Amino acid sequence: MIANRSRLKTEIPDDVLVLPAHNSPFLGLHRRLNRLIDGHHRGLDRLQDDLSVPKRAIDVFGALFTRPISPEVLGMATGEALAHLNYLSGQGKLSRKTDLNGVQWWASLGLR
Repeated sequence: MIANRSRLKTEIPDDVLVLPAHNSPFLGLHRRLNRLIDGHHRGLDRLQDDLSVPKRAIDVFGALFTRPISPEVLGMATGEALAHLNYLSGQGKLSRKTDLNGVQWWASLGLR
């Protein structure tokens, strides 16, 4: 994540007009990148803390999202939760076990 942020900062000037897919256009790309990355790191920390006991992907929504997840966005929320879980797993910070019903359970290994 950090390498991509550095590359974007190097290749794209901070004063470029950003035209996001949602919300209003803005200036200040570098500040926005920093806020997004910092927010993801805070979410990853909350997620890891939440996994002191094994949980399914849908059980960790509270650690990642500030609002309740409605049925209309359940698929997107699950995908985002799985992306965060896989990221931490790839960092060697989570374990994943599949039970006899094929359900995946994630747990923190206590590493930071």
